[in-house]
Amino acid sequence: MFSFDSLSVLFLGLIFLGVIPNLFYMSGYLSHIKRKTYFLINYFAFIASMIGVVLSNEVMSFLFFWELMSLTSWQLILTEPTQSNLKAARFYFFMTHFGFVFILLFFLLLSGNNLFSDFSSLKEAAFNFKYPTLLFFLMTIGFLSKAGAVPLHVWLPYAHPAAPSPVSALMSGVMLKVAIYAFLRFIFILPSWQIEWGIVILVVGALSALVGVLYALSEHDIKALLANHSVENIGIILIGIGVGMIFTTLKLPLLAAFAFIAAVYHTFNHMSFKSLLFMSAGSVLHETHTKNIEKYGGLIKNMPITAFMFLIAAISISALPPTNGFLSEWMIFQSMLNSSGINELSLKLFFPFAIFALALTGGLAIACFVKAFGITFLGLYRSTNAKHAKEVNILMQTGQILMAGVVISLMLFLPFVIKFINSALPIENIYSKIFPNIWVMHSISHNGGAVSPLLLLGGLIVVSALILVFYKSLNIKKRISHTWACGYNTSAKSQYSATGFAGPIRRFFGWLYRPEVHTHTQTLAGHKTKFSSSLYEVHVKPLFEKSLYEGTKKAVNIIAYYVYRLSHFEKVKYEALIFNLIILVLFSYRVFYHAISWGNILLEIIIMAVFVKILIIGDKK
Repeated sequence: MFSFDSLSVLFLGLIFLGVIPNLFYMSGYLSHIKRKTYFLINYFAFIASMIGVVLSNEVMSFLFFWELMSLTSWQLILTEPTQSNLKAARFYFFMTHFGFVFILLFFLLLSGNNLFSDFSSLKEAAFNFKYPTLLFFLMTIGFLSKAGAVPLHVWLPYAHPAAPSPVSALMSGVMLKVAIYAFLRFIFILPSWQIEWGIVILVVGALSALVGVLYALSEHDIKALLANHSVENIGIILIGIGVGMIFTTLKLPLLAAFAFIAAVYHTFNHMSFKSLLFMSAGSVLHETHTKNIEKYGGLIKNMPITAFMFLIAAISISALPPTNGFLSEWMIFQSMLNSSGINELSLKLFFPFAIFALALTGGLAIACFVKAFGITFLGLYRSTNAKHAKEVNILMQTGQILMAGVVISLMLFLPFVIKFINSALPIENIYSKIFPNIWVMHSISHNGGAVSPLLLLGGLIVVSALILVFYKSLNIKKRISHTWACGYNTSAKSQYSATGFAGPIRRFFGWLYRPEVHTHTQTLAGHKTKFSSSLYEVHVKPLFEKSLYEGTKKAVNIIAYYVYRLSHFEKVKYEALIFNLIILVLFSYRVFYHAISWGNILLEIIIMAVFVKILIIGDKK
């Protein structure tokens, strides 16, 4: 039932790196949870289920632990059963089981209805399966719906804010990566990949990255903002996987290996900095009792450790050098830039699109976390709760510090991490080619670049030290005073708000956001003056939820209604319907395959109209 092969051990290490700091953080956060026994049972069952998925070597055990992972995370979302949390849990339950149906069909087809097959026998069965594209389609929908790829991502901005913060860190940091593990596990089982498969994953990844970061910019709920960034980073991971699949089909094993390593390295990186971000956001929520960024401000004074931990993670997720987030995205960029010599026309279209999407995503991510960190921790207090907030307890601080250590370690020990990933994946061994020494990492291509995180970090430390020494040598006397703003004392209301910060970007991408603006002005003494208090709110429409999911729901309801009416037809109406369908088929055949006169066409349309009228009259009666 269980296996400890290299791929499972690799992702088992990822799980433990995410879980151990989370245990410390959860222990300190537990006092904030009312239903402690309920929470702890589901919390540890959730961790056990993720370990079970990664170690499973049999279809039935994999499905059992996969479903257990879904059910326990669903129950954890319901830790505080408020109305909004119930809605989020219901949405998550539907989406996770929507994906499970496709996973089950994938295994039923591949195993020949024998769900007790082990994975080695599945690999043999895949060679003899006639329709490998069908298997790819099923597993892509099934596993990527759990990973949160567009357009199956809509549950993330609901589920993560509803769950307790330690659970949000586990779901985003670890559970989504278990879905990536499952996709990698079974994509390597399928033989003879087609180039279209890689293009599909590449495009889905590019769209996920762009959509995720754009919706994160418009969010003012700090946990929903981070949830949308999970969609973004899952997209970045899928870009790397898609590039690796394309290079594999083109018989370029070294380039494919470089892309796969980049994708898995970013998987580890996202686990680390996203877990740390959710922990820091949970600490802020723990003290301010609100998820609205507009109600924060000035928290760096009261919560310096949490602010510093958030800053480390924000710099990393923004892919600024020399962080681990920068290194993995640099590798993905290098892998795509190596496609310049490929003569496939379709790839010449899709690779520039993916490069553009990744570059734009990086720039928007920086803007988003300038907003998130600046509005949350800098400036003046925007609410009474923010003013009276204090640093969280030592256990929660320990969890954040340990996870920050993971973030920094993934940067400092890059050669050993890459070597571990390279040895775990079923790909070419390229470690010695990209690491001729432990100081510098080279691209696999001779025309590619090179980067050294240690030298970058050393240079950053030296420059910072020189600036500090120069500043100290000036002997500037410190003066403490209120912030000056052209003769006026600033207030919380005159500061930049999160809504104002994202305003230019929101207007530029208005075709995607379709924002709704709500204003309300309160009059004083019956007169509307410029001194009246005003309310200005901007609500962004979730495009996929409103257009795709609402449209699909309406279509299903309409079809279900007419199927119901059809099942209650009388005998005369059935005869009219069948006769009308026969006339329609014959008419269509004559129009498309035989030249007939307009008089005959008009006559047959009249005949069909008569029978439609009979159908309508019979329905009314």
